[in-house]
Amino acid sequence: MDSSSNSAGNGQQIDPREQFGFRLGRLARLWRSRLDEKMRPHGLTQARWVVMMHMQREADGFQQKALARFVGIEGPTLVHILDNLESQGLIERRLDAADRRGKTVHLTDEGWRMIEVLNDVSAELRREHLAGISDADVAHCLEIFDRIQGQAQAAVSKDGDGMSLDYSSGKNGLIK
Repeated sequence: MDSSSNSAGNGQQIDPREQFGFRLGRLARLWRSRLDEKMRPHGLTQARWVVMMHMQREADGFQQKALARFVGIEGPTLVHILDNLESQGLIERRLDAADRRGKTVHLTDEGWRMIEVLNDVSAELRREHLAGISDADVAHCLEIFDRIQGQAQAAVSKDGDGMSLDYSSGKNGLIK
């Protein structure tokens, strides 16, 4: 790591706590960007592969409204993404048996094959980015993320936002 990331222009050390959010955000953008780059030859943009990653967690399909909430995007934005995935033959929409006004979204056989590609590419990316980092260090990092997330969610709940994502369970993590 170069010294420019740890010191101010005047030679003073920057407090690691001041750097944390910025560096975490930069790393997340880099990770997503690399996965996006690797999935582009397969016809998936970031918006599409994010939706597909979520969809693989519910083999019986998602109600469109629930999927939009789960992914964290507005309904009209999801509709556009689903239109593209449907035109690629990766998903299909079905009438919702529980709510005849709604639709459920399901991966097609081709969609499940693309999930395999996505999971393989994600595994390759993890190997690339985590090379030389021990499993214990990764586990420790995740423990710290869990603690920070818990504190952030408590603050959000206190402020009344109601947003809650549980990445520690592995059920709705975006980046595999």
